[in-house]
Amino acid sequence: MMPVAESTDMDTCELDLQQRRSPQWSGKTAVFIALTVIGFVQIVSSVAVLLHLTGHIPQADSSTALQGNTEVVPTDLVPADAFRHAKARAEPKVQRKNKNITPAAHLPIKPASGHVQRKVHAAIIHWNSEQGNLHHFGYHNGRILVQESGLYYVYAKTCFRYYDILEVGPESAQGGHSKRSPTISPSDEGVQLIQYVFQERLSLSSPLKSALLMKSGNTWRWKRGTYHMCCQQQSGVFSLRAGEGLYVSVSNSWMLDPEAEGSYFGAFRVSSEM
Repeated sequence: MMPVAESTDMDTCELDLQQRRSPQWSGKTAVFIALTVIGFVQIVSSVAVLLHLTGHIPQADSSTALQGNTEVVPTDLVPADAFRHAKARAEPKVQRKNKNITPAAHLPIKPASGHVQRKVHAAIIHWNSEQGNLHHFGYHNGRILVQESGLYYVYAKTCFRYYDILEVGPESAQGGHSKRSPTISPSDEGVQLIQYVFQERLSLSSPLKSALLMKSGNTWRWKRGTYHMCCQQQSGVFSLRAGEGLYVSVSNSWMLDPEAEGSYFGAFRVSSEM
């Protein structure tokens, strides 16, 4: 009878152990299930985020491509655009340039045509307006005409040259004495080379009134048989009004050097205020 009691006790102990262990296993199972659910939720959320990002990246690329296209299209049209803008800017610039150009004039001497008479008295010099520069200036009959009032720097340079030779007559060709030219030359009595710069002003009493602005000159006595050259140059700043004229006259104009580099006349405005 004793073995039956022992087996019954052993069964009772095992049941007690199972009852004691069952709450522990049920708690672990709940924790495991909770962790599994949390992990699943994290996986699902990660996949959702990944899918969202994967779907956003192509949109970003397409927008970038669109932006790239919007940048590329104008570059293809740059030549036409640039031409259009350059043309649009050209006309205002031309007008602006014309307005901003400083009034200036520079004229070289105009060589006399034909025979020049040996006149001692002062004569007006004529200038070559075709080979010179005139900006907001006019020219007529040896005069530079002012078109805009202001303070002007006026300059003039004239060069004179002379070469006096002994005329050879028939007697000299046969061994006789040579004779001089019957005309009076600078080698005989000397010569005055004077340069004048005049301003022609508008006047109510008379159509034009000349006023001397500058004067320069020398007296020369040269030797015969040699080449001589001298230059007169002067400049100054003067107030000029629109409509007034400037001209240069010299004595013994028949001796003027016809080269443009030696004799010239000009003016330019330094201030628009008088």
